[in-house]
Amino acid sequence: MARVRNWSSSMAEHFNKLLHSTILYLPAQFVPPLVQFATTVAWTHLLDPATFGFVNFIISVQEIVSFAGLTGWTLFVLRFRERFRERSKERFVAMDQRMAVLSALLQIALTPAVLFMLDLPLDAATIAGTAAYLVTRMLVAHYSDWARADHAILAYSAAQLVGSVAGAVLSIVAIITFGPTAAVVLVAQSIGQALAIVTLVLTKQIRFGLGAFDWDLFGELRRYAGPILIGGVIGWGAGNVIRVLVQYMDGPVALGLISVGWGIGQRVASVLAMLLTAAAYPLAVKHYENGDRRGALAQVSFNGLLLFGVLLPAVVGLTSLAEPVVTLLIAEKFRETTIVVLPIAMCAASLRFLRIHTCEQTMYLVERQSLALYVLIVEAVLNVTFCALGLYIGGFAGAATGMLVGTLVATIGSFAFCFTKLDLPAPSARSILKICAACGVMGVVLGFVTVAPRSLSVATAIFVGASIYAALILAFFPEIRALIAQRLQRASREPAI
Repeated sequence: MARVRNWSSSMAEHFNKLLHSTILYLPAQFVPPLVQFATTVAWTHLLDPATFGFVNFIISVQEIVSFAGLTGWTLFVLRFRERFRERSKERFVAMDQRMAVLSALLQIALTPAVLFMLDLPLDAATIAGTAAYLVTRMLVAHYSDWARADHAILAYSAAQLVGSVAGAVLSIVAIITFGPTAAVVLVAQSIGQALAIVTLVLTKQIRFGLGAFDWDLFGELRRYAGPILIGGVIGWGAGNVIRVLVQYMDGPVALGLISVGWGIGQRVASVLAMLLTAAAYPLAVKHYENGDRRGALAQVSFNGLLLFGVLLPAVVGLTSLAEPVVTLLIAEKFRETTIVVLPIAMCAASLRFLRIHTCEQTMYLVERQSLALYVLIVEAVLNVTFCALGLYIGGFAGAATGMLVGTLVATIGSFAFCFTKLDLPAPSARSILKICAACGVMGVVLGFVTVAPRSLSVATAIFVGASIYAALILAFFPEIRALIAQRLQRASREPAI
């Protein structure tokens, strides 16, 4: 107990708040990506490489196309909803309605141009399916985050679960019933997203109407979100330039082959990051809006340390088990490329999400958005250069390694700047070394274990690796042991229902 008292009381408070919020958000953050992962695996068995690459490219491109829609407004809502909760609520809702209508129309108008620029099919069915997916996915993402800003966890979770599960099931059924075409997959996904919109309507997160455009709010939105949107476009390019280069240099089949490993690596890292950050950023914003700048930055720093402690063992474990996992799950025509690309993609994505959810959130929090833009420009230039060079010299593995190198340089520079110029508290070197040591031991043990491409063998290896890491973390961090003991003791005292 003395060790607990010696641990920073503010950090203990951050940990407890974050743990409570993370548990509440856990179903929405864990189940949809798990479903998406299972769907990706199923698609490798149902779709040819070119169609698989096309569908995954559209799913990825949706993020950047929505920048011409609701993304800026969504970021504004997440950051400033607290300020408008009591005053100007109706004005805020009216502006939201108008932004949703205009953004949906813009997504539809942009669809043919997007398909043309990406050298993708332009038949009527594909255009309709793509437009429907872009609109419905944008609306679900926006109103889910609206619910999150309002701390409406049930509404947020329901939308995420319904959209992902329904879209996945319908896409597989549609492929089997109507054939393995991109239009079929995108229409099925759109229907799943539409069901999620119905869920948000039933939970009163959406009020239909044309609304009213508010030029004063738009001025605030433009000042806050303008640099973020520009950075978002550049950031999307920095994270996905490998898809674009492979598509243009090697064709649609090559795009499909590399999309499996790159997409899964990005998704796994995203899931692990969002397990913590979905709950973490609103907590930091609340500190900041209450005038506690130091507490807000301490929250972000602590979130970053926890995220590092989650991402690093995942990278080490996936690198050790890539071959048996891919052989077990992925269709044969995708395996060779995926085994090579997946560990590199996971490492690059982990670095990127660690930077985004620590450094860039710090910049957004203190309203220095232009700094994040500069970081993304540097990363984009580095990634384009190293990825193109790597693709030319080393094929798919070289392209992925080039992305990793560019992201690593940008991440190191970002952390150095935030620690020295923005007063972001640096986590202790001792804590970082303990996490690295635990991961090192886990990696060494997994390196000596023979893992066959069978479900039981892979599951056993994952369990062994996770158990070793967890045991070492508990041994290295007595304060975590004490906190867990306190929670267990408190739970034991509560009367059974």
